[in-house]
Amino acid sequence: MNSQSEKMSSLTSKMNDLTSKLDILSSDNESLKLRVSAIEDNLNKTNISNFSSSNNLIAEMLDIQSRQKNILLFNLSEPTSLSNDTNVDDLTAITKIFEFLGLQIEPTSISRLGSRSLTASKPRPIKLTLSDQKEVFSIFSAQNKLKTHQAWTNLRFSSDRTKAQRDFMIHLRNELLRRRENGEPELIIKYVKGTPAIINSKNV
Repeated sequence: MNSQSEKMSSLTSKMNDLTSKLDILSSDNESLKLRVSAIEDNLNKTNISNFSSSNNLIAEMLDIQSRQKNILLFNLSEPTSLSNDTNVDDLTAITKIFEFLGLQIEPTSISRLGSRSLTASKPRPIKLTLSDQKEVFSIFSAQNKLKTHQAWTNLRFSSDRTKAQRDFMIHLRNELLRRRENGEPELIIKYVKGTPAIINSKNV
């Protein structure tokens, strides 16, 4: 009887030990499942984020490419009457401007940006679409000559930038102002391989 009792006691102890190990294994398995689930969620979020970033980058590049033949003209006065054919008047003025600059350029299209208002303090900018991107560069190279014309000294041509490009330029100007105020007056913004950057004017 004592021998059987000892065997039963030993068996019970082994069963209890096995049950305890199974409980530990079950707990570890649940923990492993949670970790795997968390890793899968992070991977999914990363893939979605990367996919979204890639799509945004592609969209931005396509937007930049679609604007390469565009150029903006600022401060050209508008007709005082709303009944006038603004496009015809603007095209006539732009043709005279290009002739003054010595450029033989005919825009494929022109349009004022924004809604017309007789109470606006500044004329709306004009977007010109050209037939070749080289014509954009020709205008930029020649536009300094406008400063010698009494009626056109305030005219300014600019690239047709995307929102991201405009935001980046604002950031650069703010950074340039901050650094100049902190003792770096020789800094300027200059395009380097088509990208605006802050550089030292002494290195130009």
